[in-house]
Amino acid sequence: MNNEKTEKAGGDRTQNLVVGGGIAGIVTALELLEGGQSVTLLDADSRERFGGLALWAFGGMALVGTPEQRRRGIDDSPARALEDWIRFGELTPEDEWPLAWARCYVEESRTAVYDWVRGLGLKFMPAVNWVERGSAMPGNTAARYHILWGTGRELVQAVSDRLRSHPKRGRLTLLHRHRATRLIMEDGVVAGCSGVDLDRDQPFEIRADRTVVASGGINGSEAQVRRHWPSGWPEAPGI
Repeated sequence: MNNEKTEKAGGDRTQNLVVGGGIAGIVTALELLEGGQSVTLLDADSRERFGGLALWAFGGMALVGTPEQRRRGIDDSPARALEDWIRFGELTPEDEWPLAWARCYVEESRTAVYDWVRGLGLKFMPAVNWVERGSAMPGNTAARYHILWGTGRELVQAVSDRLRSHPKRGRLTLLHRHRATRLIMEDGVVAGCSGVDLDRDQPFEIRADRTVVASGGINGSEAQVRRHWPSGWPEAPGI
């Protein structure tokens, strides 16, 4: 069954529309339910493939200031991690949003990521890996790559179970095999999306008070990567 509809107030309208059933989309839907909001979550894949790329991911996360690091005597801090990020990422003061994201992540990864994941009942392997040390230039100056027991698939299972068993799941509409193809714009504001119900081969349209696109970046499209490739970089490699 590809449509798990527990509430669809107002027909094809919802308070919150989340496009993309990967980890980001599922967690967004969970947070909205926690806040008592109604949410419709669209995913282009089947129920069995719910969870996106995380289903096949190794389950590694760069985290700063964790108990695993302390137990192994790894000296790390948000300031040190940010310095590594800026240097290895070759960020400049003009990179306003990349810098803001880097700063936010290193400062919040312990509470917003590590503690949250542990709160799902998941654990990390005791060994903290030291990856991306850099070859042509210095990379990470400390080990901070944490790997989940059960890899990314276990994380998907945990968040999916929590979503489907949520006390406020009556506010959730979960639509599988629904591919969003266009954002609906009204007066310069995103007001939902339209797309194709892949099982019925029929168009659909859902309007929302708020729309969150959590379908990944442009890395899945070689054409988009080439279109946005920085002019000062060497030519993009072929695929």
